[in-house]
Amino acid sequence: MNDRKTLQDVIDSGMCVGCGACVAADPSLSLRFDDLRQTWQPDGPGSEAAADVCPAIQVDFPALHAAVFPGAEVTQFGVVHRVMLAQSVDRDRNLRASSGGLIKELLQHYLEEEHVDGVIALDHIQGTLFQPALLRTPEEVDALPGSIYHINPLDKALKILAENEGRFVVVGIPCQLEGMLSYIHRQAPHLAPRVHATVGLLCGWLYNHHALRAVCRYKGVDYDAIEDIAYRGGGPVGKLRIQTPAKSVAVSRRVDFAYQVAFDRSFNIPRCHTCVNHGNYLADIVVGDAWLPSTVFTKTGISLLIIRKAAAADVVDRLAARGRIVCSTVSVQEIEESQKRRVVFGDFAYAYLDYLRAIGEHAPDMEGPNRPAARLRPRAEVETFHRELQRKRALQQQRKYRTLWLRKATIELPRLLHRYLDWFLVRILRVKSYAEERKELDKDKIAMFK
Repeated sequence: MNDRKTLQDVIDSGMCVGCGACVAADPSLSLRFDDLRQTWQPDGPGSEAAADVCPAIQVDFPALHAAVFPGAEVTQFGVVHRVMLAQSVDRDRNLRASSGGLIKELLQHYLEEEHVDGVIALDHIQGTLFQPALLRTPEEVDALPGSIYHINPLDKALKILAENEGRFVVVGIPCQLEGMLSYIHRQAPHLAPRVHATVGLLCGWLYNHHALRAVCRYKGVDYDAIEDIAYRGGGPVGKLRIQTPAKSVAVSRRVDFAYQVAFDRSFNIPRCHTCVNHGNYLADIVVGDAWLPSTVFTKTGISLLIIRKAAAADVVDRLAARGRIVCSTVSVQEIEESQKRRVVFGDFAYAYLDYLRAIGEHAPDMEGPNRPAARLRPRAEVETFHRELQRKRALQQQRKYRTLWLRKATIELPRLLHRYLDWFLVRILRVKSYAEERKELDKDKIAMFK
């Protein structure tokens, strides 16, 4: 497949991320929910203008870096002004958040001190549906949900920007910002001044709704009756919480076997397997979990901040000076340690992109600043992954979730146990530190965190 002038390949491959850039570029389009794949996608192939801005077709990182960070040095970690660990001093906020409570602290500061006209962030609509909303007050920010892991239609973010004069802070996952900024800088430059700042999330993959249906099946929950859902909260790792009129279920994300089955990587949307941008290269400031051996025993979670603009660093400094957060500057190496090099440098993703092209399947054109540092995974590993992925997707689409459970409990169990062993050795026993493969953070870097 090699049609880059319409969205047909994106539709056929299921690669849509729901960013909505195509809808802004071609008003004849809208996003619809595909019942078979349980994901969102455009309702037609659209025009060349729509294809031109779709991040499932191409992402021009060099051009976008030049537009968003003019004159800045681009490293293998993207543009990096400063890397920090940070935590809100509001314990209740931390416990409700994914990690550290930093996003809400940042957004409230922007509304209170930076004279912006609003925040565009994902809000709960109903059931499993979350969409971008325009928030005007700190109280509305505080009521926002935490991280949402399943795919939702994100086209309203660009619609809000187009329909409202002013300056706004946009919160987004990497592929969402890829699409939004591609549209703005290619086709709607008049919208660029309306984006005062972007707060990006470190992305840990998007999941189709089969993942939710599967975990509901395992836990005896009616998926169609879901009133609310939260993936985090209650501590650094948190639990998946599902609320229906009949019951409330909390599922451990660390040890519950049902969660490990339902949120296996085969439930990711297809574009996730080719993503080279989990670090959100295009955001002014990036916030995510600091999964470090030094922070594993904290009670309320710590955020890793990748600050890409001096203005964003000033915001963090002012929050610290006002006593709303505690923070510590660390090196760029903590990005790799926290998120793992396979993800940070796209070791698997670049190899998978090459493989898809070799077998004639649709693959986005994109090469991030991490490409020179990537160590591509072996072809045999990629081939095995692809075969298993096709098998599992077929089972998902037939809604044979019990078969997937049995696979994980039998032929895939050694792989799962190996992952837990690796986590225990590296995060708890710190074998890499004792083997001098890495240096632990000095105690003064983490002493202030709870």
